[in-house]
Amino acid sequence: MHLDLLGIIVVCVAAVLAGISRTGIPGLGMLLVPLVALVMPAMASMGFLLLIFVAADLMSVAYLRRRVAWPRLFRILPWTLVGVFIGYLAMSLVTEAIFKPMVGLMILVVVGLDLLRRRVGMEFALESRKFAAVAGILAGIFTMMANAAGPIMTIYLLSMNLPKEEFIGTSAYFYFSVNLVKVPFSAALGLITWQGLKLDLMLVPLIALGCLFGVLIIKRISQRFFNNLVQGLAVLGGVKLLF
Repeated sequence: MHLDLLGIIVVCVAAVLAGISRTGIPGLGMLLVPLVALVMPAMASMGFLLLIFVAADLMSVAYLRRRVAWPRLFRILPWTLVGVFIGYLAMSLVTEAIFKPMVGLMILVVVGLDLLRRRVGMEFALESRKFAAVAGILAGIFTMMANAAGPIMTIYLLSMNLPKEEFIGTSAYFYFSVNLVKVPFSAALGLITWQGLKLDLMLVPLIALGCLFGVLIIKRISQRFFNNLVQGLAVLGGVKLLF
């Protein structure tokens, strides 16, 4: 996998941001999809980012192992796995020519859902199994096809009014479980390569650094401000992928 100087800078930044997204700012990982797709083919970027996220997940669950709302996690996780399988079947029919704008459209849709929730104060019943099923299936499809389950999971967990620590911990275990399931599917689709794996391994120290930054940042910066910034950048990245 050949990268020029800009490409090297982008993947290094992506590794740090992936770590931050897992221990400090849930949903930040969504920014990485359009970012990395700017310096490598869109479908190749999916496999590369998946392994980055798996490494970050391993670090985050070790740190957050005692801060998980297990009932909330178990309610959505089975449905998410169904969505992953649906996304896998869909990806086998998608070519590179239409995949890139599809990713951009997905990003804009999920960001729009999260903005709608926050702007109009949308709330969901805490015990709604139907909501968990719909959110889980959509999250599975979007994470398999675009590594973009973040806003959907955010909507689901915020509707539960979880404390910040449990929100982050539950998110960490959710992504850890789902991303492990995605690995064999992504390998079967040819998205994971030896070249990508070697690049991911070289970036592990930067992922660890990002995890450390995430722990420190969440204590010092406004969550609302940072989420607004990330969502704005994600929208710009999604629009760029459309064209």
